[in-house]
Amino acid sequence: MSRRDPPRHAVATDGRLPTFLIIGAPKAGTTSLASYLAAHPDVFVADEKEIHFFDRYFNFKKGLDWYRGRFRDSGKARAVGEASPTYMYRDLWLDRLEHALPDARLVVVLRNPIDRAYSHYWWERTLTERRTFADAAHDEMRPTAETPRRRRYLEGGRYLERLEKVCERFPREALLVVVLEDFKSSLDAIYAEVCRHIGVDDTFRPPHLGAVENQAYALRWEWLRPALYRTRAWRRLPEGMASRLDKLNRKPMVYSPMDDQLRAELVAYFTEPNRALARWLGRDLSVWNR
Repeated sequence: MSRRDPPRHAVATDGRLPTFLIIGAPKAGTTSLASYLAAHPDVFVADEKEIHFFDRYFNFKKGLDWYRGRFRDSGKARAVGEASPTYMYRDLWLDRLEHALPDARLVVVLRNPIDRAYSHYWWERTLTERRTFADAAHDEMRPTAETPRRRRYLEGGRYLERLEKVCERFPREALLVVVLEDFKSSLDAIYAEVCRHIGVDDTFRPPHLGAVENQAYALRWEWLRPALYRTRAWRRLPEGMASRLDKLNRKPMVYSPMDDQLRAELVAYFTEPNRALARWLGRDLSVWNR
């Protein structure tokens, strides 16, 4: 058995495997999109939005029957899916996905890579990150032999490298790329496009379309989240309990604007990767050049 093949010893269930997945990108609006799709009468989205089956071995080793069980309540839904926005970021995870779900419809949501990186940074601040964003960005833009390998934020915004890897494993027509800035300005049209892509009625509109899910937050008790990770609470506590504890620990936050000088540096850093992505997509991405 290769590392892409899940074990077959899990208890069988009557669940279904997904027909679609949102596989990227983190901090780009995937939670909101999953919520809008979950409201569609023809769609079932797993209650646990990020199942992380293909990218976390402690889940993957439970086998495909365990994964099917996440969708046991899908009934007669025409489209069944989940959103784990890290799946596209490692070749092994894509290999596992291709092997298990070769006919899946895939959705990727992309956001201005600078804003995505800044949002990612503030999420990591609730864990172990203690550098300023400027220091973290400079460590990544100008690494030296002495620069330690630490959390990286800009790497996740080099989208084309990963999209090409997806298309080495899946037909191009199986992948729908949504640009978050388009989604915000053309909610109806983009939502309808996603619905057509996953094979459901494109005339339905959820009542909360446009509502922002998973907004920026701080922690009420800073010690709790590191403790949950340190004790592997997501694996050891009853299913869903760790996630509920983590959500109760959140309070709304507005983080400070990025320094203008640093943003200008990052615009320059991403200029060529964004141009290459725009050529690959066949569309203009100049909205990201600011």
